[in-house]
Amino acid sequence: MAPKTSFLRTEGLAKRYASGTGILEVFSGLDLEVARGERLALVGPSGAGKSSLLHLLGLLDAPSAGRIWLDGRELTGQSEAEQARVRNYEIGFVWQSNTLLPEFTAEENAAMPLLIRGEAAPAAIRTARERLAEVGLADRAHHRAGELSGGEQQRVVLARALTGRPRLLLADEPTGNLDEDTGGRIMELIEALHRAHELTSVYVTHNMTFARRAGRVLELKHGMLQPV
Repeated sequence: MAPKTSFLRTEGLAKRYASGTGILEVFSGLDLEVARGERLALVGPSGAGKSSLLHLLGLLDAPSAGRIWLDGRELTGQSEAEQARVRNYEIGFVWQSNTLLPEFTAEENAAMPLLIRGEAAPAAIRTARERLAEVGLADRAHHRAGELSGGEQQRVVLARALTGRPRLLLADEPTGNLDEDTGGRIMELIEALHRAHELTSVYVTHNMTFARRAGRVLELKHGMLQPV
């Protein structure tokens, strides 16, 4: 049982891939505890496994070994249907690539988590508009992804991540495709949304300036997590 002080916890987490020369072990034996309401930054060299770890925490991939708890409930070993439910209801995702559907408007993209869970379209769109207003895009709700700037597209991604009212936000290089100034504004927005929505947030970044704005920074290197 995960300790009550931990909102997100891993124990003995490992990820291995088959390669042409045998088995590639990205990391093993990773223990991680993230407190409720914490904002944690993960840094480390390219190829260290940061994105792999984030995918495991978000139940987008299965660990080769180890266990994961969210709010005291073990998620490893749950059915695919239950893990999909957790992803949709409890976790918000922000990726380096905006992953917006180009044929849909900003409000339709932002409403997608609610539409997937079966909410009526009018209610889902109303909630999406609220989140778009929160990220400063109320006047861009009817624009398609290709009509938005890179920074605006990433704001839509943030709105979409929060439309489903998650408790955990996972972000993988959320400013990686943006210039420094735009990236800085996105990080400020992520911090404000973290507070406003009482989130627990874990994000991967190569930018140490952004990383040090988090409450805690861990480096993944040589298969180990170390405080920075």
